[in-house]
This record gives sequence, structure tokens and C-alpha cells, in this order.
Amino acid sequence: LKLALDAFHKHKAVRGSYDEYPGIVSMHGMARIATETGDKAYIEEIRGELMPYVRGERSYNCNFPNYFCGGNASAWMLYKGLLPEVKETAVKYCEQIRNEAPRDPDGILCHPKMPSQNAIWIDVAFAVSPFLLFTGLTVGNDEYVEDAINQTVKMIRQFYFEKTGLIFQCKNFRWPGHMSEDHWSRSNGWGALALCELAVHLPDSHPRKQEVTELYLRHMMACLKYQDENGMWHQEMTQIRTSYVETSGTSLLLYALGAGIHAGIVPESELPHFEKGLKGMLAYISTDTDIYHTCCGCLCPGQGTKLEYAAHPTMANDFHAFGPVVLAMGQAHFMGIENI
Repeated sequence: LKLALDAFHKHKAVRGSYDEYPGIVSMHGMARIATETGDKAYIEEIRGELMPYVRGERSYNCNFPNYFCGGNASAWMLYKGLLPEVKETAVKYCEQIRNEAPRDPDGILCHPKMPSQNAIWIDVAFAVSPFLLFTGLTVGNDEYVEDAINQTVKMIRQFYFEKTGLIFQCKNFRWPGHMSEDHWSRSNGWGALALCELAVHLPDSHPRKQEVTELYLRHMMACLKYQDENGMWHQEMTQIRTSYVETSGTSLLLYALGAGIHAGIVPESELPHFEKGLKGMLAYISTDTDIYHTCCGCLCPGQGTKLEYAAHPTMANDFHAFGPVVLAMGQAHFMGIENI
């Protein structure tokens, strides 16, 4: 728990605020800590961070409007009954996503700066699906929930590579029909996070619960095949010997794995993979909560080849580093793991 909280605070100390899309990941992790522990101080802290977005006092340079009100964290807090102030705004942004955001012919949200190219990328699954899901479940809007499912499921099916069981990051960013050739750990982590939230939080009575759960389990089991001996995943997941350890993807995959075990979806026998990954992460986090080996912003580098993904640089305390650690270490705390 201390490590999760320290990572949350380190994000703001390094970046000055959460006003960037990785900031919604850090706030999502902190929102889960607040609601799942019930600690009043944590609840007030995350409400204090989110309310300026809800009131329109802070803003993002972002691809989708749900970021403006705090993104997934605000929708999660609304779902848990701890941020009723965001309800009207959350609904407004769900409507904008559904009715105004550009989509490809299959209904998948496109990059807003290149809509004519039908450029789609898996990062959108984490950015939009949980927001639509938690808002839809709260206000009883089945269309929001269905769109949350469709965004994630359609992308997973588009990007799935049967030979490895993993997913690619993106399509149509270089030329029509072009698919990136990567098995990038963070993109597989984004997919795992979105699938996990759907599998865990869709009501058991929902007609697509089984479909989502099967995709989630297939994805997690495939990812586990590429976990290294220290519990880590690498920048190019299939190249364990020649590609560097990558901490943001590792943490996202750990979060999705741990949450699935905790919910009784992933077999308890997979718990050693989770514990090994938590221990492995400690080699890349300093006593001052500096986080190393995080891939810098990465969207189809060059021609999107494996080599170009594998060669993409890392940096300490990259703004993608913190949120995944908040999520993973917070999840460990919920499962009763206090010391590693």
C-alpha cells in the first residue's frame, strides 16, 4: 500500500499535476485504493484531485472528452457512490464519445487527428471503455455498457495474433491496412486492463459476460507464457533475451492478473506469477520511488516493426511509469499482500 501511495504522489511531484493522459491511470489507481480501503483520508484526497476537473477548472490536451472530467477515476468514484457531482458531466461525455468521436467502419474509435485514415490503437480501450462501463452501470444506460464492450472486444479481435496469442498495438497509422508488428508490453497491458475491468465488473446476468471473460482469460494466459524468470515482461514480449525489461507493461499486466485472481476468474494456481512479478518490480523502483525502465511515449515508431519497438527508448520517471504501479501495488494490498 505504501508503494502504491508513494507512486501516486511521485507522479505529481515529478510532473506537477495529473493533467496528461497517463495521469488518468494514476488517479484511477488512487480512486480504487480510496474506495476499496474505505479510508476517509484517501477518499478526500482523490476527490480533491478530481473535483477541479469535474468543475472545469483543470483540463487536458487529450484525444477523448472523458479525460476532461478526470477520466476513469471519476467514473469509478461515481460508480462507487463517492463522486455524485460528476454524474451529469460523465453522461455528457459518454454522449459525445458515442455521437461525435470519429469511428472506423467497424465502429472502433479512431485517432481524432487522422479520422480519414481509420487509424485505431489499443490504448483507446483503457482510455474509454472503463469510463463508458462505470458510467453506464451507474446510470443504467445499456448503450454505454455495450459500447464499452464493443470498443475493447473489437480491438482485441482486430489485433489478435493467433501464433502468439498476444495483440498488436495499432492499424492504419502508416498506410491503409498496415498493422504494427509488435507485441509491445504496454499495449498488451492496456488491452488486459480494459478486458479485466469488463470481466470483473459486468454483472453475471449480462449476456456478453462469458464472451468478455473468455477473451480476458485467453489474453492473460497468453501473456503469462512470456513472463521472464524474474516475473517481468519485456518491451517486445516475445524477445525476452534481446529486449529490455519494461515496467509499465509489467505493472499493467500484474494489475489485470491480480484483479482476475481476486475476483475468482483467474485460477488461484496463477498467484505465484503475480507474486513473482511484484518482487521483480522492486529491482526497478528506488527507495525514493523513482521508477526505471519505462518505455517513452510510443505509437507505431518508424514502420511499426518489432525491431523499432524494441529499440524505442526508456527513461526514469517517464509519465507512463506511475499509474500502472499504483494499480498493481494497490491490487496486491487488496489481496492481503503487504510485504514482498
